[in-house]
Amino acid sequence: MQWRDLALYLRFLGSLRSLGMTWCMCMYGIVLSRHDFRESDQIISILTAEKGKQEYIARGVKKIVSKNTAHLEPCSLVLFGIAEGKQGISYLTNVQPVEQFFSIRASLSKLHIVGYCLDALVSTIKDGEEDSDMYFFVLDFLRFLNATEEVRSLFLDGFFIQLFSRLGYTPILDACVVCKKSYKDIGSEYLRSSQPSVPSTMSQNAIQHLGFYFAGGGIACATCLRTKQTIGEQTLLCGLKEINSLAFLLRSGWNDILTYSLDMEEYGKVHRLIYEFVLYHSEQTWDDWGRLISHD
Repeated sequence: MQWRDLALYLRFLGSLRSLGMTWCMCMYGIVLSRHDFRESDQIISILTAEKGKQEYIARGVKKIVSKNTAHLEPCSLVLFGIAEGKQGISYLTNVQPVEQFFSIRASLSKLHIVGYCLDALVSTIKDGEEDSDMYFFVLDFLRFLNATEEVRSLFLDGFFIQLFSRLGYTPILDACVVCKKSYKDIGSEYLRSSQPSVPSTMSQNAIQHLGFYFAGGGIACATCLRTKQTIGEQTLLCGLKEINSLAFLLRSGWNDILTYSLDMEEYGKVHRLIYEFVLYHSEQTWDDWGRLISHD
């Protein structure tokens, strides 16, 4: 623990003892949202490594004299204490700012991105499930976004596909999810069928298009794709470039995603694949971030 962190922790101990609470603990957390509760209180949703996403009541936080008001803005990393009240209700007892991500707050484009991310976290993560990996994933993304000067909608595509992977919806990209044919064999079939040497009398339908089968959670070879389309299941036609880009966004760090080059046409295809994937597995309606945030 660094000296600065230790000093913050010691300040907490003094303030918590003065409240006479029966039980308390201190944690680092990322503020996800806040909304009004009663006349002067608010309910604060915070993501921590120890307790996952939890809601806490901040008493008197709407009062002008409240010291915690400014520290509880969404997209803030804080050190906070909690105490258990009656009926198992958890209260915030003190809040100290750790990182406030000022560069994000000064940029409208970054605020748009963070707004999407925080809304997604609030609506998709279950309360009370300990998940340190999720906590550090979100914290790393906020630190990256705060530090970078460039803003791309591709950041949101990467965030969403990595988020849903952590929620248990990792897309299967190494083989057909129906017949288990390897991605290598699927790719070879596609490349052979799309070669210029193929007779011009052959229709576009003769190309062995692969696709994404949403209910199966991954890619489908040309044969299985046609079968699923015939019975009316949700699929999306895609090519090798989209699948390779999806795999890259799923497995890469933020600095690599920052430098990843996609032209507008190819980005549109990759974004549509990720957007449709998110819609299917979240069972929610999401505004299309690809239309609201520019891609350079």
